Amino acid sequence: VAFLWKKIGTSSQNEREAHLLLQLMKDCCQVTAPGVLFIAEAIVAPVEIIKYFGEDAVIAKECEIAYNATLMALLWDTVATKNSRLLSQGIRSLPVKLDRATWLNYVRCHDDIGLGFDDLDISAAGYDPFSHRKFLVDYFTGTYRDSNARGQPFGRNPKTGDARISGSLASLVGLEAALEQGNDNEIDRAVNQILLLHSIILSFGGIPLIYYGDEIGTFNDCTFLEDENKAGDNRWMHRPRIDWELADLRHQRGSHQQRIFDGLKKMVAVRKGIAAFADYNNRELIELDNVHLFAFWRTHPNLTAPPVLVVANFHSTPQHLDMNNIGRRGMFPYGRIVDLCSGESPALFNNQLVVPPFRFYWLAERDAEAL
Repeated sequence: VAFLWKKIGTSSQNEREAHLLLQLMKDCCQVTAPGVLFIAEAIVAPVEIIKYFGEDAVIAKECEIAYNATLMALLWDTVATKNSRLLSQGIRSLPVKLDRATWLNYVRCHDDIGLGFDDLDISAAGYDPFSHRKFLVDYFTGTYRDSNARGQPFGRNPKTGDARISGSLASLVGLEAALEQGNDNEIDRAVNQILLLHSIILSFGGIPLIYYGDEIGTFNDCTFLEDENKAGDNRWMHRPRIDWELADLRHQRGSHQQRIFDGLKKMVAVRKGIAAFADYNNRELIELDNVHLFAFWRTHPNLTAPPVLVVANFHSTPQHLDMNNIGRRGMFPYGRIVDLCSGESPALFNNQLVVPPFRFYWLAERDAEAL
């Protein structure tokens, strides 16, 4: 939608006429089919994405839903860096959306992964923009040392070296390589990382989208190379034909398909009962000293439901969260906390919460477990 209007002498992207056309189409639908929702697929900078919701609910209404490509790209940064520095900075810079609109949050989709971060955010996170983008491309294409990702570059710019990334979720987090190597520790790490990434899109606020095949850890499909009509576009590697025999392994206890599928099912079921996860612009990012952790509060606007603390550890080692530094003192009196997803009560030592590697918590006060 960002390229809806072409104009000579411009980038033909995010032109004002594109917004006017959307407003016109929305006005027509409001009269003829008021139940129709508009979804903006605008893979552009955050400050531009937000404009496709429209500036006014009456005279300049555009879309009710927009793809949150920024969150998707930021999540992939955590996979490569094992920290939340750019994720936290990028979320802080994400403009506040209108209350009547919502995000479509996803980890993977049919398209490539564009590293559409703002250079200012990359710099604020402590990186050089050019070098950091090169590192991410190298990491996800497996050319960086210690990377077991199996992605491929797409749309590489020979002048800048910048590129986007093709590849399935399971192949990009290293599950494909781990299974080939028979490395149980790496298999566990990759499965946990897949669940961790989805825990964010399910708790962030908005509509979570689980891309087909990701629910069973589907690998890159390179059969597209056998089709001359597709061979020139490596995005087909993450648009697989589902192998239904492999899909049936989701019923086999201990398979990676079963662990991912059941893990996602559990998260979705639990999410349905958490009123604070409804999207009312009710997310409060928490500033932490530990860069490997990412945390935010979700609070129901009329306070009729208990708040939930979302905590994620993007590192390969256990990390400590000082509960004295999360704000809202007295929210968890006497350490009575419960992880809503697992039903477990994480242990606190001197008010320090230990978050295992690549794990997440959806924490609430134990007495408020029935949400």
